[in-house]
Amino acid sequence: MNFTNILKKKKEKKALLLNKLWLKDNKKAFFVVYLDNKNIDSIFIDALKILPWNFVIKTDKKIVLDAKNIIVTNNDIYDEWFDAIVSDGEEESIMKFLKMWVVPIVYKKHHISALLEEFNAQKVEWNAFIFENNQICDIYYAIIRYLENYKFPYDNKALVKNILSL
Repeated sequence: MNFTNILKKKKEKKALLLNKLWLKDNKKAFFVVYLDNKNIDSIFIDALKILPWNFVIKTDKKIVLDAKNIIVTNNDIYDEWFDAIVSDGEEESIMKFLKMWVVPIVYKKHHISALLEEFNAQKVEWNAFIFENNQICDIYYAIIRYLENYKFPYDNKALVKNILSL
């Protein structure tokens, strides 16, 4: 199967997963979030609510949620149909997602960051979006940088190809 067919299949399967999770729009980016519980607070949740994209947040925290674009779970979810993973730890989970062509949005001091570098759309090189500080505003900014890239199919396709080369 060629790369274009793989991306088409991924898009179709993403729609099925979104429906299973009761999330609405399958044309939008779909994130899984593995952050330390200290970063998952009401400010971060409120910031994600205003974004018109879908998020699955893995946490042990009890969160009362009134959002149509966010699911909170305490289960690990490894699915190749996510577009991106946001993580400040758990090297094992990031490696699993990289093997499934899921774009990493990771903390600079993460153990796996030696394999990753900030994607440069002008040169169409590198393979991740990296936040410098493990703080909500930096994490949010890295998510926004990825979403700006996601809007351009050629750039996003190049990014996924770069991940494949790891």
